[in-house]
Amino acid sequence: MGTQRAAFTRRYRAALLDFLLGGGEKALLRARELGRRALTDGFGPAAVAEVHHRVLVALLEAERSIAGCASSVRRGEQFLLECLGPFDAACRGYLDLVAGRTTLPGA
Repeated sequence: MGTQRAAFTRRYRAALLDFLLGGGEKALLRARELGRRALTDGFGPAAVAEVHHRVLVALLEAERSIAGCASSVRRGEQFLLECLGPFDAACRGYLDLVAGRTTLPGA
């Protein structure tokens, strides 16, 4: 899992940096895809949040102004929430299944 986590961290850093440097919807799509990949690879939302925090702190250390830091934190939150979207969808689907509001295909 260490190799997978390192690869995820590299991809996350590149995608977050792209978003912070002005990447728009395309960068947010990358965030969602990273979330799907993390879910498929067995990472939980806490692991994604930890990677996000470490990457964002490293990027903020290079920031030269308070305003730039504040902007990066706000945009970083948007990126993280997009990345966690697949986890939210999976959780809601599971809760609907448990509550009997939906059934598995073929069941």
